[in-house]
Amino acid sequence: MGTKNIFENVKSNWKAWLTVAMINIPLSISLAVASGATPLQWIITWIWAWVIASIFASSHYNVFWVAGALSSILLGFVLSHWENGIFLLPLIAIFSWIFMLVVYFLKITKYITLIPSTALHGFLISVWITIALWQISGALWLNDPSLWIPQHKEVLMNLIEVGKHIVSTNIVSLIVFALGLWFLVLWKKYFPKFPSVIVLTIIWIWVWLLVYNGFLPEMLLLVDKYPQLQFELFQFPFANISISNIWEFIDIAKWLLSVSLVVAIIAIIETIISAKIAEKITKVKFSKDREVLGLWLSNIWVWLLWWLPNTAVFIRTALNINSWATHRTSGFLIAIFTLIISALLFNGAFKFLPFPIISAILMNIALWLIDINLLKKLYSLEKTAFFITITTTFFAVVFEATYGILIGTVITLIIYIKKITNSNANISVFKKDGEVEKIPLTKYLQKQESGDIILAKFSWGLNYLNIEWNIAAIEKLNANQKVIISLGHIWNIDVDGMEAIDEMIQTLQSNKIDVYISGSKDFDFLSKLHSFEKLQKDGKIFSSSTEALDSVAGK
Repeated sequence: MGTKNIFENVKSNWKAWLTVAMINIPLSISLAVASGATPLQWIITWIWAWVIASIFASSHYNVFWVAGALSSILLGFVLSHWENGIFLLPLIAIFSWIFMLVVYFLKITKYITLIPSTALHGFLISVWITIALWQISGALWLNDPSLWIPQHKEVLMNLIEVGKHIVSTNIVSLIVFALGLWFLVLWKKYFPKFPSVIVLTIIWIWVWLLVYNGFLPEMLLLVDKYPQLQFELFQFPFANISISNIWEFIDIAKWLLSVSLVVAIIAIIETIISAKIAEKITKVKFSKDREVLGLWLSNIWVWLLWWLPNTAVFIRTALNINSWATHRTSGFLIAIFTLIISALLFNGAFKFLPFPIISAILMNIALWLIDINLLKKLYSLEKTAFFITITTTFFAVVFEATYGILIGTVITLIIYIKKITNSNANISVFKKDGEVEKIPLTKYLQKQESGDIILAKFSWGLNYLNIEWNIAAIEKLNANQKVIISLGHIWNIDVDGMEAIDEMIQTLQSNKIDVYISGSKDFDFLSKLHSFEKLQKDGKIFSSSTEALDSVAGK
């Protein structure tokens, strides 16, 4: 790219990098609180991840960040390892990177993204519900370290703790939270084109000066929870990790592997979804494999600098596009501009954000992203999909995000397998009077007549899942009929299917039904069937259904 082109890209993308960079600093701080990580971990991860992704990923618009979808997972890990939790988070980046590396080189991205959309929708809704519920303690000032209120990784347990300590609510904190949330909602309604978070952050940093000078009551600030927080581009690995024995090491290692696998899968899925959204809006194509390449390169780099796992974020991607981004230059400049702002202001102004305002920002994001319209649409179109989404959300919120995704996926697979298991052959019935009727086999059994010619076409395959159902149905045919079993539309037959075809033929023949096979030229296994030799000798095996019908009808 020439100097002139670089200058043109900078000129045409300045609105995007200015807008996104300014909004992402307060959002990074807020979501860091929601994930259990430090604000600096989020901000610097975001800077480095986007620098790497803007160079190596295929999409010109995809924004890489520590997505909100990962926050509840990271928080659960931190709360399960109090002493080491925050300092172990970067290790999730390296283990996730390893899983992403395997996916990239084996080119199995398409299989990773096969998680059903219903389970994915349920998971994403659970993330924002979890974030919203976690803000209750911040809004009431019950996250003040001096209160010594225990924190749990389960949302339900934390709500119980809030109920136990409700008398400790700070009214000033609650009023500040309510005012902040009210401001965000109204601003979005009347000034939707300018990010309200920027305005609110600036206002409340100035309000802190009034608090500091005694004009307003004291409130919990970001610096109160992170007193040692200082801006830096990298950290020294393992400096603060304390492991007392081998059993603790094994326990941590198991947690890291399981959490990292989930993070890697979610990161890949969200990255591809985000790139697809960008492609849909801009009509600019992207490569799935190159997007995964950019993802795992950004994760290995942030790990080397001891920061957090990251993924593409479709909300920030949409903001990038809507802020007039036209090229990947926007992403690179956003990272650089964020670095400059953070270096200048992080140790000063941003450290004095009040916790009630951080809670208001997160509550506003969560309420905005819980897509009620999607649930209404699912309910009206397919109630089963709605049920799976709600079930996934419930288990992800009450127990853990991983459980929600697994349960939602398993339920979807069970429903799918049930449909396959209960799928029966569609048949064409050729009557004596020349009438032809296409009907499912199970319906034909209720009104079958002797002398009919039945052409049975199995839907997609014969295997251990559906063969028992098909055998049970076809064996109910009456005597004195002619059955042509068409294999031309079948793309898969396993060992169970092969044995079942043999059993089906023999059963039909014992019921005094003439059996013919058509569309068999691509199936060498037929020669291994017990009934093959006699069928071939009797001239009852044909290469096509048309040939079989002509022969059978003429007899």
